[in-house]
Amino acid sequence: MTSPLLLSIFILTTFLTNFALCKTSCVMATGVLKCPTDPHAVKKVHIDLWDEDSLPLESDDLMGRTWSDANGNFQVTGCASDFGPINTPDPYIYIEHDCPHRYTNATDPIQIDVIPLFLPSIVRLGNIYLDRYLDDY
Repeated sequence: MTSPLLLSIFILTTFLTNFALCKTSCVMATGVLKCPTDPHAVKKVHIDLWDEDSLPLESDDLMGRTWSDANGNFQVTGCASDFGPINTPDPYIYIEHDCPHRYTNATDPIQIDVIPLFLPSIVRLGNIYLDRYLDDY
């Protein structure tokens, strides 16, 4: 065999071995959106569940997407795979909303890290106030 062919076989074998060692995990997160400054702003809010990928040249992966109901309730579920047998997904929720901030009337998106509890466990986020940000406290 030629050297380039051996190198190609080695690279392919290494890639397939790493792919086989990927760990897929699924997350379900529930919560209730609250907006005291505009209670109607919790309806049909766009909520994404992402897997944060911190490796170079790798972008975050969309795990799931949903919209809140008329009362602000939501449930989002998704799965992701990360390379390596002990590397699990790092989920977070990204919420795009129209709830005005209680001081500035801004409507900045909110990002919330989700504790990586994987199914059958359910991550219950409780009440999420869209009109308040961490720097308010």
